[in-house]
Amino acid sequence: MLKRFWIAPLAAMLMAGAANAGTLQTLRVHEQPQTKDQLAAEVVEINARRNPAAVIAQDALYGGIAGLAIGAGVALLQNDGNWGRDLAIGAGAGLLVGGIFGAVDAATADRVAPVGFGKSYHVMSGSF
Repeated sequence: MLKRFWIAPLAAMLMAGAANAGTLQTLRVHEQPQTKDQLAAEVVEINARRNPAAVIAQDALYGGIAGLAIGAGVALLQNDGNWGRDLAIGAGAGLLVGGIFGAVDAATADRVAPVGFGKSYHVMSGSF
């Protein structure tokens, strides 16, 4: 209970310290004109890669959510009072199916995603 009474004086001391801060200093940067060689040196290639374990975990999670929804649908259709069992079976089956799908996806997929325009935005004809 006494800890709450220490919060207000502590906050006042922190605010007083911030109000007594030094003067504001500015930093000026002089830009130099860039040549074509400098610009070409600054172009960076990016390879977007997803971790295979993250692919498996994400697919298993989505499979579990989908299985939970299917289990809820089965529980609503049966209406026999075993809704907990139906939800658990649906979520478990979804986790297993999603994990298997994720493992196959991680094993067979090319992990390098193309970045940039590449051939996806080629011009169909020379005239517009």
